[in-house]
Amino acid sequence: MYRKKILVVTLVSFLSIFVLFGCLPSTTEEPQEEETPQEEETPQELVLRVNLPETTPATATIYLVGDYSDWGFDNAKSSEVETDNEQKYAEFILDFDATDYPIQYKYTYDADWEYEEVNENGGSLDGNRRIDVKPDKDIQDVVLNWKGLENIDYTDSQSEITINFVVYVPADTVDDEGKIYMRGLNENWDPGYELNKTGETYTLSATTTSYTVQKYKFLRNNDWGYVEKDESGEEVGNRVTILTDDSTIVSVVESWAQ
Repeated sequence: MYRKKILVVTLVSFLSIFVLFGCLPSTTEEPQEEETPQEEETPQELVLRVNLPETTPATATIYLVGDYSDWGFDNAKSSEVETDNEQKYAEFILDFDATDYPIQYKYTYDADWEYEEVNENGGSLDGNRRIDVKPDKDIQDVVLNWKGLENIDYTDSQSEITINFVVYVPADTVDDEGKIYMRGLNENWDPGYELNKTGETYTLSATTTSYTVQKYKFLRNNDWGYVEKDESGEEVGNRVTILTDDSTIVSVVESWAQ
């Protein structure tokens, strides 16, 4: 009888220990999923495509020459001539940093200024193309004619288009009661156009003619004594644009004459 009691007590103790340890939480950690390292975002490549006149030699090398290359050819971007549906073109990757803008530039079809682009009549552009801020999408340009080659007549391609100008100015600009001015578009050098203040910018919607070289400058008051200057206060050439369709042009004035 005594032995039976001992056996019962032993079994009860064993079961108690089993139940106790069986109810304790497990200390085994669940395997954690390994974090996949995030790939660094690659900056989106911006492409500048320029349509070329049919007179462009198929074997030519097109140069995008500008202030970024000190207006020389050694460090200038270049492209072979491509063809798409009989349209000749060249493409350039805009890999400049935001701080590199504004960029002024022109096109040539060889590494010499004797081969530079000219206007619809074969004359000088009389100014530079500009990209004032880092673009958020690809850019489309067009070259009308080349110096020394036969001019193309664009009369049948020309039409009325609309340009929306958006202009940023220095923070300390004293404008003309909420207006600044632009002279030159459509050869309207006097009196020019009014741009009205809209928030932090000045805006203007104007019509012009496609497939023509348009030149212009900004003034903070409608007098040449208040014309725009570069960041060092030096003279700037005419801004030049050549458009084929309705467009928006964002410009940045770096300083004023006074």
